[in-house]
Amino acid sequence: MSTNNKKSDESIGILIFNKNEGERRALSILMKTEDNRVFDTSDALEALHLLEKDNIGVILAGHETGIARREFKALVGKIKPGVSVIFTSPFSPKEKEFSVNIEEFLKLINDYLRNENLLYRQLGEMGRFSYALADRLLQIFAVNDKYFFNNDHMVAELSGKIAEKMGLEDAIVEAIRMAALLRDLGRVVIHQQILEETKRLDQTELTPIKAHPIHTMQILRHVRFPWNLDTIISQHHEHYDGSGYPMGLKGREISIGARIINVVDAYYAITTDRPYRRALPKDKAIAEIRKNAGSQFDPEVVEVFLSVIGEEISETVARKRVLIFERELNVAAMIKLGTASDDIEVIHATSSIEAISRIRQKNPQVIVADADALEFETFRRFYHTARQTASEESRFLMLVPEKNLAERLNGRVDYVVKPIQIDQITMKIKGLLFDVSLPEPQEEVRGLTGKIEDFNLTDIIQILSLGLKTAKVEIAKDGEKGLLYLLRGKIVHASAGSLRGPDAFFQLIRWDHGSFAILHGQVTNEVNVTLDTMHLLIDACSVLDEKQAVKSPQMPKRSKIY
Repeated sequence: MSTNNKKSDESIGILIFNKNEGERRALSILMKTEDNRVFDTSDALEALHLLEKDNIGVILAGHETGIARREFKALVGKIKPGVSVIFTSPFSPKEKEFSVNIEEFLKLINDYLRNENLLYRQLGEMGRFSYALADRLLQIFAVNDKYFFNNDHMVAELSGKIAEKMGLEDAIVEAIRMAALLRDLGRVVIHQQILEETKRLDQTELTPIKAHPIHTMQILRHVRFPWNLDTIISQHHEHYDGSGYPMGLKGREISIGARIINVVDAYYAITTDRPYRRALPKDKAIAEIRKNAGSQFDPEVVEVFLSVIGEEISETVARKRVLIFERELNVAAMIKLGTASDDIEVIHATSSIEAISRIRQKNPQVIVADADALEFETFRRFYHTARQTASEESRFLMLVPEKNLAERLNGRVDYVVKPIQIDQITMKIKGLLFDVSLPEPQEEVRGLTGKIEDFNLTDIIQILSLGLKTAKVEIAKDGEKGLLYLLRGKIVHASAGSLRGPDAFFQLIRWDHGSFAILHGQVTNEVNVTLDTMHLLIDACSVLDEKQAVKSPQMPKRSKIY
């Protein structure tokens, strides 16, 4: 036996099994490439031994093997099911053609396509998983940052939509989304006092800020991404007219990804609060972007941005606002991580004076206050001041150590008794925001009900998973019913009509209206879902994206990168 190409053990190998030395050598030479590992042998036992210990993908067996074809294929099937075996006819090394069995050839092609499709799906899943994980970690990292929380997520999502609208290739779109998500990691080396400075910064203070793209690249230099993110990240503050930083590039010298992110980053910077100014309305931000097309921004990108943002605004429902008053910002962090930022804006305050000020500025629909933040009499005065300051529609939710403390506040108030669980507090707030009727807790089963239109199945699963909850979720729509069981936060059972397991789950995830009921502590003996819940949710996002794509077909792709 000889190995004609010494590659990594991870690469697929080709085994040539033939007693005719001339044919065996000729095939070894033909099959040898930089990407293939080629093994050859004239001995049947050695061929089976190679098959067992090496990553063999296909066997080319000659007409002279010393073993019956059916017996050899049966042995191969037992050792490595799915490996294709092709028997070749006699041939001369000088000939340019030789015959193979058509059935074996078709099986080889079908196996190849099946494996390629599986690999394609797995790569897609890993890409979505990597993005979702990076997105979540960044949210956790900035959860208590009142100015930058979720900014990276919003910039990445809108940048991706613009890239898709421009017809860029899928791989380029994914690179732009990931670069937009990670572009500002270099802020960690900037002193927090500079980032929160309320006055205009001088050149000395601006220097570390302008260096943050380079710092980001240094932080990520040991991470091997499947895309070239360095160029996009390092250039995302370059301006179309050459007035940007750090290199002063202009026009098409700047990568298309950086030109897209530059527009989107500016838009969200204008429409969100900053230490030195309040957020401006979206129409003023759009006017500012339009005014600077051709100078700071690429005019082509601005044109597509205006189209996409127009669609976004027309579909956007005004975000609900929740004020959290507490000392340590633990609940605020839980709510931020447990709700969709597109639906809910979480505002936090660490003092009663700040809380009253934020109520006047933001007019939140729900005010959550931790009774332990103040002495009771001081807290009672704060509560009544807050009621007088807030609008009549505002709802109050008190976090109390015991039930009778809430009753002593002399007013209509919802409450949650500590210790607080993330799913409990999140669902309670959503119930107050969207007027979902929440039943009183029962001694036997703690649960709640609501409408899928207000609180979709993905939200429910994420919250139960984060809280490691054991529960049954009942779903109903137009006479149809479905069931989910979670055990310590993992989905173990799904059923919808005659469907069971993952198929039932993907059917339920498509339901966009109906009702739900969550019954805590309920278990089942019928386990029909073994896939990881995170992977199920990622696949569910693909299902919903495909459903949306049918409604909104994309423009034709183009491969050119400007």
